[in-house]
Amino acid sequence: MPNQSSLSPGQALGRWVVHVLIFILAGGMAAGGSALVYESISSAENPLGLYGVIFAAGGLIAYRLAERVMEADTSP
Repeated sequence: MPNQSSLSPGQALGRWVVHVLIFILAGGMAAGGSALVYESISSAENPLGLYGVIFAAGGLIAYRLAERVMEADTSP
């Protein structure tokens, strides 16, 4: 794990904002895409709980990937 104390407060806040935006955008795209596919295939009622899980999983995966990319950019 990299030394997080080398970040200034402004850099840490900026990195947090980028991570949150990545989480929201990736989670929304994953849940929205799966909703479109499900609605086109099935005529049943939308399982909203399932979309919540897909949103969280898609966002978490993108968050972790962004974290690794940012760590690779800052490592010597």
